Amino acid sequence: MKQIPANCFEWHIFENPGPVTGASVHPSMRMGPFATEQEGRTVLETLRAVPTFRDTSLEMPKAIRSREKRVKIRLGVRVSPLARPDVCWDANTVDISSRGARLADSGDRVKLGEFLDVRYGPREAIFRVVWIGPPSMPTEGNLGLECLSPETNVWDFDLSARTDDEPLMQEIVGAHNVQRQLFPRHKPPLQTLDYSGKCVQARTLGGGYYDFLDLGFGRVGFVLADVAGKGVAAALLMANLQGSLHNRAECRASELPAILAAVNGHLYEHTEANRYAAVFFGCYDDHTRRLAYVNCGHSPALLLRECGEVERLEATATVLGLFGNWDCSVRETHLQTGDVLSIFTDGVTEATSSNGDEFGESGVLSVLHETRELETDKILHKIEQAVEEFRSAEYPQDDLMMVVARAS
Repeated sequence: MKQIPANCFEWHIFENPGPVTGASVHPSMRMGPFATEQEGRTVLETLRAVPTFRDTSLEMPKAIRSREKRVKIRLGVRVSPLARPDVCWDANTVDISSRGARLADSGDRVKLGEFLDVRYGPREAIFRVVWIGPPSMPTEGNLGLECLSPETNVWDFDLSARTDDEPLMQEIVGAHNVQRQLFPRHKPPLQTLDYSGKCVQARTLGGGYYDFLDLGFGRVGFVLADVAGKGVAAALLMANLQGSLHNRAECRASELPAILAAVNGHLYEHTEANRYAAVFFGCYDDHTRRLAYVNCGHSPALLLRECGEVERLEATATVLGLFGNWDCSVRETHLQTGDVLSIFTDGVTEATSSNGDEFGESGVLSVLHETRELETDKILHKIEQAVEEFRSAEYPQDDLMMVVARAS
């Protein structure tokens, strides 16, 4: 008979209730799975000393571990009890699987059996607390959570082929955190324009990028880029593009063609043939209220005028990095009080409903008409909310990248 390795097992604690002596009895308890038998035994001995379980039989059977193992990884999550929506806190995972997770330093905030809303990035799912680390254990304060909808893949990882000690997962999370730092942390001040940006990534790593570049003398560069592909390769090209633009940040509108031609040459020489980026680069002057822009194969930006007319800022060049010979033209427009500019990737307009319809430019304009008097961060939130309600898929299939500016 072939011997099964010890690390192929997992342990749970089951409660077999004794005779019912009152009008009711508490529900049977199930805890686990525990990572090791010793971990489970320690919890078992602690529970046996609790009066609640004095008249019940606690057992800890051994079962074959499922093919999908837990992955030890530290992820930052936002936790909120369903019964107490006004309460929330930040926590970190100890390990994860598609069926659950362990959270560190949260055991004193919840009760056994409580339901929690756990958010990781743009994704969220409902979990049930199946065990709490008792004070006598090294895991004091830890929680064991069971996901009630594992099919949602809240962690956005393919865990099926991962092992507990594989470093790749941690490296991907590290890359995700680094990539988040590439997005703008502050907005150069403007007197005549309120503006905001947002990125909702479809995966842990993505190729979407927006930026606000301080060009000096009351000028700000608005950059929105959509890199071909997804995952690690797209994220690397995104970082390459960000670095290339930042190295040439202080520029005038007349210099945009030369700057973008240099960026195109860099990407063309140092990336694969099928790698490219669609880029919108606008240079806004706070003194003249003029926006000079180059649209490199990007979705047209929409300028909703105060009077209700719509100006589409179409492409003025091909994408960056695909062709060695590249040229562009610079166009200008003037922003007047009450005008709202929206720049977005096709992840917004191509969001699809259950009947196959796309959100489209009409969906964006509908939200802009309704929210044009709001601050730009609130307008962005309304657009994101409208896309989420429209699309049939629970999570975005492509990055949602948006920049909104409102002239005052």
